[in-house]
Amino acid sequence: MKESRDAAPRRLLIEAAREFNAGRYFEAHEVIEDGLEDVPDELWDLFVGLIQVAVGYHKVTQQLWPGAARMLGLGLAKIDRFAPSAAGLRLDALRSRARSDLEALRAQRFDSDAFAASPPRIQLRRA
Repeated sequence: MKESRDAAPRRLLIEAAREFNAGRYFEAHEVIEDGLEDVPDELWDLFVGLIQVAVGYHKVTQQLWPGAARMLGLGLAKIDRFAPSAAGLRLDALRSRARSDLEALRAQRFDSDAFAASPPRIQLRRA
């Protein structure tokens, strides 16, 4: 049986959030990338933006600061266009955190220890 139009993106987000929130940013990006064919056109940029944010944070864990800043910036530019509850997400917290981390990266004052102690999260709204 084929998933409903809304169920496939939700499933992707749940799986990606699980990986992202465990600090497995690269794996989170892969989950979304592998499921892009199931994402409706109107949410395409949101999901691509989430991939870019996840890749940005993966680069943070590798201390690849310029690449991290670039990917976070690209991802934010995409997810900023969406409502705070788009696709059942709580985007405001993620956007705020990514924006703060991006500013710190650009100012060369990113705190890796603080990042490790309090990593970013993808939060979903209750279905």
